[in-house]
Amino acid sequence: MKSSYTFRILTNKEDEMIKMLGIISSVADMRKEPKFQSERISQLVYGEEVSIIEKMDEYSLLEGPDKLKGYVKNTQIGEIRKRKYKLKVHFSGNNFVLSFGSYLDDEDLKKFKIPIRMVSSIEEQFDPAKLAPRFIGIPYLWGGTSDFGFDCSGFTQRLFRFSNIEIPRNSDWQRDAAQTVSDFSQAEEGDLVFFKGHVAMYLGNGNIIHANGHYMAVTYTNLFDESEYSKKLITLFIKIGRFKKE
Repeated sequence: MKSSYTFRILTNKEDEMIKMLGIISSVADMRKEPKFQSERISQLVYGEEVSIIEKMDEYSLLEGPDKLKGYVKNTQIGEIRKRKYKLKVHFSGNNFVLSFGSYLDDEDLKKFKIPIRMVSSIEEQFDPAKLAPRFIGIPYLWGGTSDFGFDCSGFTQRLFRFSNIEIPRNSDWQRDAAQTVSDFSQAEEGDLVFFKGHVAMYLGNGNIIHANGHYMAVTYTNLFDESEYSKKLITLFIKIGRFKKE
């Protein structure tokens, strides 16, 4: 962050040494209250930057990249360096497991022995709809935003965040923030389909992909296949929404 009274241009080496607060565990649960038994309202993955609002003995009240506030254990928070990469795959190595979408620097690549082919630059653009199918079968997890387990809006948010498009955390907030698409004839791949208390990503021809409690996993559904589940979803349909990078 630039000072209000003075600044200077940093060299690349100096820039890499700047430290900030972030997540230093594979995944950190954000809880509604500062205790383990409290509801998981979201998650943060390794390397995501946070701001501390209030620090307590065991937990701190944090604000994440999406401005959502929640309590995270202090042992999962620490100093991180300027992030240069994002992890394109689930990775396990050197006694540590990292989720898709984790944020890394050169020291992390060395420490965890991550091949460079498994990461992209933090600035690289992706298409959320092209990323989504790789997560078929990932378990449903209330509050989940990682490939250890997703909830519906955690799934869509993680795909968009990896694609450098920041959207709100919860499905209702995503619905209110998205540009409305008139009907399915105008829907495009990557649009979001909103139902009462639920969100899915549109893949075309009536097909959606979503983390859902019906199958307790990320699955495909065709909204017009006349199955009982599809018929139920249609009764809960609210709108189609679109997010575009500015």
